[in-house]
Amino acid sequence: MTDHILVIDEGTTSTRAMLFAKNGACLGSAQRPLTQHYPAPGLVEHDAAEIWCLTLECAREMVAQAGGAGAIAGIGITNQRETIVFWDRRSGEPLARAIVWQDRRTADICEALKAAGHEADVQAKTGLLLDPYFSGSKIGWALKNWPQLKEAGEHLAVGTIESYLVYRLTGGKVHVSDASNASRTALMAIGSGDWDDGLLDLFGVPRSILPAICDSAGPLGMTDPDLFGAPIAITGMAGDQQAALIGQSCLEPGQTKATFGTGAFVLTQTGRTLPKSSNRLLATVAWQLGGERHYALEGSVFVAGSLIQWLRDDLGLIDASPTPSRWRAVSRIMVVSIWSPLCPALERRTGNPMPAPQSTA
Repeated sequence: MTDHILVIDEGTTSTRAMLFAKNGACLGSAQRPLTQHYPAPGLVEHDAAEIWCLTLECAREMVAQAGGAGAIAGIGITNQRETIVFWDRRSGEPLARAIVWQDRRTADICEALKAAGHEADVQAKTGLLLDPYFSGSKIGWALKNWPQLKEAGEHLAVGTIESYLVYRLTGGKVHVSDASNASRTALMAIGSGDWDDGLLDLFGVPRSILPAICDSAGPLGMTDPDLFGAPIAITGMAGDQQAALIGQSCLEPGQTKATFGTGAFVLTQTGRTLPKSSNRLLATVAWQLGGERHYALEGSVFVAGSLIQWLRDDLGLIDASPTPSRWRAVSRIMVVSIWSPLCPALERRTGNPMPAPQSTA
């Protein structure tokens, strides 16, 4: 009886699969950590083959727990956004490491495009800013600097994480990206929901290597029967922050969610109205159904949970089970870290010097 839902949550530091009953109860979870590669300061990469293998391991655990593929009604996928994968269409194998959303290697490219006056046009078309965070400049950089991508010729495929996972899950039959993820590439016109030729030219990205943009839910593909013993329908995809917006039931305009993971993100649902910010906030697709897009206004902080990981793994200030006194120390460090860069901006806005945070411990 197909009364279970399999959810794949492919994040920045780990990948997991979760099994849900039709009433929403979580019946099980399998999780694996991901290796973080830092080839140079400011560069962050993932091994897409590792992502695929560990994600498949987790998914198979949950399918087995459900009693087999026949017990799964559908698969939903959520993923770290903006991270970009390059692979060979023939085998599905990656041709290079994935460039992670945190990676800053294209900072100079983005600054040059800003200096040339392109940011206003990019923001008007995409709702985004010229920043290495987004996928477009990463793809253009890779095409120029990694010769194996050029050598792949017509066999080169490119996509964000959910696009790569769907390609592998369907045995190479489906190359798609849902609109919530595609809107984070800086290559999609957020109003029309299609790749924009002007943006493709700006970043040097051929349309032919990109996935088709699709709805966030519907009949998106069927898994290769060899993976789970029988085919399973893939029925939903959304970028992690948009998935959190939906998961927190922000289904009406004005409803807002704030979540804290590797980074921290606040999204306000704006319905069918495309938000426009004069304060460098981002407009993004919340979801697309039946070709109709709903939007959100987003504020992003790149470092949140990753700060805790750095304090634990690199500085050794906390352990896996920190004591309350250590958490208070960590909290003070986080407050100072967040407060310090805010003070100059607040002083400029208010005209008053801002006091340093005081310890209560």
